[in-house]
Amino acid sequence: MTETALPRVLCVDDEPNVLAAMERNLFGEFEVVVANGGEAGLDAIRHGERFAVIMSDMRMPGMDGATFLAKVREVSPDSVRLLLTGQADLESSIAAINKGAIFRYLCKPCPREELVSALNDAVSQYRLVCAEKELLATTLTASVKTLTEVLAMVAPWAFQRSAFAQSCVRHALPKLDWPDGWIYTIAASLSQIGCVGIPADIVQADAAQRKLSEDEKKLLQEHPDVASRLVARIPRLELVAEIIRHQAKDAASDAPIEVIRGAHLLRAALELERHAARGNSLERPWEILRAARPAIPEYIIKTLADFRANVAGARTARVRELMSGWVIDEDIRTTNGLMVLTKGHELTDTAISALQRLLAANAIREPIRVRGLPEADSSS
Repeated sequence: MTETALPRVLCVDDEPNVLAAMERNLFGEFEVVVANGGEAGLDAIRHGERFAVIMSDMRMPGMDGATFLAKVREVSPDSVRLLLTGQADLESSIAAINKGAIFRYLCKPCPREELVSALNDAVSQYRLVCAEKELLATTLTASVKTLTEVLAMVAPWAFQRSAFAQSCVRHALPKLDWPDGWIYTIAASLSQIGCVGIPADIVQADAAQRKLSEDEKKLLQEHPDVASRLVARIPRLELVAEIIRHQAKDAASDAPIEVIRGAHLLRAALELERHAARGNSLERPWEILRAARPAIPEYIIKTLADFRANVAGARTARVRELMSGWVIDEDIRTTNGLMVLTKGHELTDTAISALQRLLAANAIREPIRVRGLPEADSSS
């Protein structure tokens, strides 16, 4: 919907004369599409351009307005939903509001001025939602990308951990079907930002399970709180900051649901990363996660049970051949022995760029052992 185009409004009712009246009354102010019943309304949503507002009658045969708008919420979540009905029944009204997250409830007959005003308010809400998503997709995402690239330059081992965690989260989210998946991917991306001040040798000693001093242990234990305080200063990342703070422990039972489940998922991802960083196999990730303490919920474990199950056998590749999504099958060190990437690290565009710079400076050697996705192997 462009700035000059009329806002698209879908009106759903089972009475043709009501729909005809809607088209007449709203002509010139909105681009009105009508649908005779819930199924026809869903078809209009699936096969046309996006609607800013979707308005439905409550009492319709086959599929009532509450059920229809609940389905609308699934297939077109950004569209603002209105319920227009002559049924003055409190129970069904509450059901409609709860099931469909209704923006406004209007009673029939509704005066034209009141209807137009409600639709204009709904359009404003739709534009606000779209602007918020645009902000998240551009400004905020770009800021997070910049932070992670800085992390890759100053603390590559910490970037490696966060990249691995992000890979796990992206693997799990389609199965979990949680709304606002960006919250959890950003939490994984920034989960290790508090490690910037920790020397790499301390982390490598921890990965190798060598004994640490009390001060070294404290540095490692405090990094989630450090990261959380940094991230909390960024607008709209308050929930992300809380997830990061609880990456090694359970959140309180009264914490927001996003924090509780996000902390579970991030902790599961970091458990697998820690296991892989020690050179262990990830062939049976569910066994690793079920041994974790505090316990990780079984539904989270199931989403990661096939993590990297489709990664093909090992092969060697030159740095110029590397592709995002491939997995490093050996530790990569500089020519003077500094760790760059450990075995099990999933390559990202940032990691590949770093390897290209190191190769140009003759700081690493090739070829590199990798495991790639089957389709990637077959095309190379």
